[in-house]
Amino acid sequence: MYTTPPFSHNYSNPVLMKDDVGKPKPSTYNLPKQDYIYGLPLIRDKEGAKEVTMTWKFHQESQDRIPNRDFAELNKMSVFNGSLTAHDMYKFRQTHDARLQVKKGTNIQAIELPEEEFRYGRKNRPSTPMKLVMGNSYGIEAASITLDKYYKRAGSQESKMTNTIVRPNKASQLFHDSNHKKLAVIKGAEKKEPFKMEKFKTVAARTDTNLLAKKE
Repeated sequence: MYTTPPFSHNYSNPVLMKDDVGKPKPSTYNLPKQDYIYGLPLIRDKEGAKEVTMTWKFHQESQDRIPNRDFAELNKMSVFNGSLTAHDMYKFRQTHDARLQVKKGTNIQAIELPEEEFRYGRKNRPSTPMKLVMGNSYGIEAASITLDKYYKRAGSQESKMTNTIVRPNKASQLFHDSNHKKLAVIKGAEKKEPFKMEKFKTVAARTDTNLLAKKE
């Protein structure tokens, strides 16, 4: 417990309180005892998890409301009783009553179940016969199917090679001719003439550019 120093005379203002050397300031607040619990107490629900899971509340149907008065039926009853004027009918309705009939449905739904022999769930695939698996019958069947495909493919290719005649078109013919010309130029068998327009091919040259012949 801390004691206030003799030079401190203010016991209510914590800012003006003085402290000793190496000791904190003494408290100026009136705090409760040590067993006091701070904080807001929790409001417990009367219906806890136990009551929710262990009890069941059944649905209570709403009570039938009182139907409205059937004025058409009251008017018929008043006519049969001999009340023909409006005032007599009013008096008759004061002493007699007739209500409309409210049609009520049913909350019970018929449950139609299948026959006893019906089986629920998804149908499983039939089991694989282990005798065929161990005897490699599936592998032999797959190999035979693959060989048949290869034989059919080979026969179709041979028939195409023997019966099909490749006919060249214009593009393939031009490509063939251009390749032959290129080969001829490379080998030197064909001399390429310089380019000259058609109208100048028959015109003779007006100047002589053969300088070697002039020097001789």
